Amino acid sequence: MRKYILWRTAFRSIFKNKRRSFLTMVGIIIGIAAVITIVALGNGFKRNILSETTGADESGQTKYINIKYNDFDNLVKDDSGISQTDKNMVANLPEVKTVSYYKAMKKDSNPSIDFYDKNTKLTMTVQPTKKTDLSLLNGRQLNSADNDGLNKVVVLDEVVAKQIFGSKEAALNQGFDLKGQVFTVVGVSANTSGAISPQNYEPLAFFPKKTYTHYLGKKEDHSVLAITFNAKNNDAAAMNKVVKQLNLNGESRLQGEYQNYDPTSEIKQLGSMLDNLTLFISAVAAISLFIAGVGVMNMMYISVSERTKEIGIRRALGANARSIKLQFLFEGIVLTISGGIIGYILGILIAYGASFALPFSVRPDLMTVLISIGTSVLIGVCFSYLPASAAAKKELIDILK
Repeated sequence: MRKYILWRTAFRSIFKNKRRSFLTMVGIIIGIAAVITIVALGNGFKRNILSETTGADESGQTKYINIKYNDFDNLVKDDSGISQTDKNMVANLPEVKTVSYYKAMKKDSNPSIDFYDKNTKLTMTVQPTKKTDLSLLNGRQLNSADNDGLNKVVVLDEVVAKQIFGSKEAALNQGFDLKGQVFTVVGVSANTSGAISPQNYEPLAFFPKKTYTHYLGKKEDHSVLAITFNAKNNDAAAMNKVVKQLNLNGESRLQGEYQNYDPTSEIKQLGSMLDNLTLFISAVAAISLFIAGVGVMNMMYISVSERTKEIGIRRALGANARSIKLQFLFEGIVLTISGGIIGYILGILIAYGASFALPFSVRPDLMTVLISIGTSVLIGVCFSYLPASAAAKKELIDILK
């Protein structure tokens, strides 16, 4: 039997019993949606964690050097790390294009930052966010466009505004200088720190998350040098030369050994751990798919039983056992694929909706598509095979009886 006839017959059979087919698909839809939601959120969480815990360049164009100290005492000294003299020595090598201290993300979730001018010294708690929904006293909220565009804007609470600018009205549209970066004050909010008295207020500053990360969220790690080489040089040979030069003349050569350091291996290890966690949770959620598969098998057995006369007529007209088996097998596959597609769309929508309340974004990817389609086909084949085989084994004589 031609394949397109099998597909057409399968769709007709499913739509002939719409209610029963839909109720059977519900289990597939829920199972696939649960798995896709978990995988999509897991991938978004992984991207967010990796971007916030390391500033390493995964392309391999940037190379890194650190010091392996001989003992722990040298590691914890205040002046431990690669000195500015060592950095300048590396920069003067002809093979080196750029050299800088490695910049890593700050790990604290709500970091504090100090503001100084000739009249004011103030320590504020910083709250990076995609957008704000604050009780404003003046100005506007931060929005997604500020975040995506890396706009240098800030919303200050009333405590900060009054201490620095004198009043909430005077603060609006003023330049706010932090660590050499000037941010425009676009709003002033009521203080939301939850303090019970004015003396205990916690000064707050709200920045677009990506803006804060780009301009203020990274700190120099003096224990690691980040180096790029001129295009004409072999990176491995040039790196060996830099390491050798530092071990011969570096200021910390007596305390330890300068060595090639690969932070991307840590990225891959962390990514692998997060992938395994997502896989485990997805496997638990996938148990529902087994139950849904049993429901598919039950429906297919009922369908075979109800269509005994149809099977007999087809056998009498010359249909062989293989074509009978394929007909029912295709019906099971069409049923589960339909449920899988609906489940995929539902899962992505749930994950996308959840991302609005989470500090990371969710986007569809090829892996989730393959998971939904592949799982649906697998369930269709596995749980429709026995009913399809039972239909194929029916003998014409037995049917006529």
